[in-house]
Amino acid sequence: MNSKFLLLIFSIICLSACQNQTKKTNISNDYSNEALTQAAKDAYIFAYPTVMMYRSMYLQALNPENGVGMGNWLHLGVSNPEDTTIVTPNNDSPYSYAWLDLRTEPYVLTMPKIEENRFYTSQWDDMFGYVLDNAGSVGDGNEGVHVLLAAPDFNGEIPERINRVIKGNSNILGTLTRTQLIGAEDLPNVKAIQQKYKLEPLSSYLGNEAPQPAAEIEWMKWEEGAEFKEDFWRFAGFVSQFVTKHSDDKSKWGDLAKFGFEQGGDWDISKLTEDQKSALEIGQKEAVSHLNEMVSKTFDPKKFFNTREDMKNIGDDDQYVQRAMGVLAGIFGNTKDISVYYGFQTDVNGNIPDVSETPYTLTFKKDELPNVKNFWSITMYSLPKRLLVQNDIERYSIGSASPEMKNNPDGSLTIYIQPNAPENDKLGNWLPSPDGPFWIVMRCYGPDQSIIKGTWPEPKLAPLN
Repeated sequence: MNSKFLLLIFSIICLSACQNQTKKTNISNDYSNEALTQAAKDAYIFAYPTVMMYRSMYLQALNPENGVGMGNWLHLGVSNPEDTTIVTPNNDSPYSYAWLDLRTEPYVLTMPKIEENRFYTSQWDDMFGYVLDNAGSVGDGNEGVHVLLAAPDFNGEIPERINRVIKGNSNILGTLTRTQLIGAEDLPNVKAIQQKYKLEPLSSYLGNEAPQPAAEIEWMKWEEGAEFKEDFWRFAGFVSQFVTKHSDDKSKWGDLAKFGFEQGGDWDISKLTEDQKSALEIGQKEAVSHLNEMVSKTFDPKKFFNTREDMKNIGDDDQYVQRAMGVLAGIFGNTKDISVYYGFQTDVNGNIPDVSETPYTLTFKKDELPNVKNFWSITMYSLPKRLLVQNDIERYSIGSASPEMKNNPDGSLTIYIQPNAPENDKLGNWLPSPDGPFWIVMRCYGPDQSIIKGTWPEPKLAPLN
């Protein structure tokens, strides 16, 4: 091989390397460091719900140690302080989870007929954290219902007995199905109802041969805290293969593309330029800080938990922030027609409530209890993790289904919030708290229009002094 030919080969290799390096750095050269950082921050907020939905799915369905598998129910009892899979769990309606991979075919959900006075709802979300629909008491009554759960591109024939179709913007859907607990001795009845919830592939429902299965997935192992690390971006890239791009999100996908992201591809952060890596790191930290700060200051679930269409009405980028805040504060929160949530971030004086300084009370004036079709409750959480609080009497919530609770002589109702038991005549109205900062959430199931529209006068959290 002569020297001229070797020189030609060497020149081609050098040229190719230079072109690759140019391609690698062009993106960061086209944007200032500030613009790249802002894009990374926006991209993190946009992708955050998909990663945290994956976390829930992995822990509940895919974890080799205790996951139930895709397409199977995970029925739980009454929530307690040891439950850490999701934040701000309720203590009134035991949860049933399930995750569906709809790439092969749709599934049919069957909700059984139950007694008229019990609330149940099967909420379904896509991987973006949007609430898609609820099958159950509020929209369908308690006579039972059949719904078809399908991938975004499904347009097949709908079987006769199917009431409606639920689709989102992902091939994977998840449910948090709630069944009301009516009194402390009611759990066996709840468990019996849970066993009647049914999920089956459409082919099985119709008695047909199953279609050829979709390609097997090598699921990424979830590591706790990944949302705060560089691994977040790897998970975001992995989950993207299961979602369908929506035209409303074009600018957000554009933010991700500034860092070499390709949907469903192997997003290798190591191949980015130093400017891109730095922007991702800084933007991620700024996004985490921003979301935590926003959640600590405001709690408006009417914005947090919604359908995609309703989220549009919030306005521009704020809809992505609100959606991420909802996932952070209470993943799988429901829409306002099903339940309205009130979070007491501060007391009447504008301070973060802290029982180490003084006990607190929450008082409803006479004739101003929540007007609901089903029931209401108030649940106690510790901060900053927003988990249930351990206490000797194992009381984690209090509300309309608490028979021991008593009104005041003037007809008002006072809830006593403190770590230690109050006087005997107040025990029935005691909501045990941590000995420090706390957060309470009031849930109103089947709310009337005054609650939905925000005209109902909510109670005030006040220091007891």
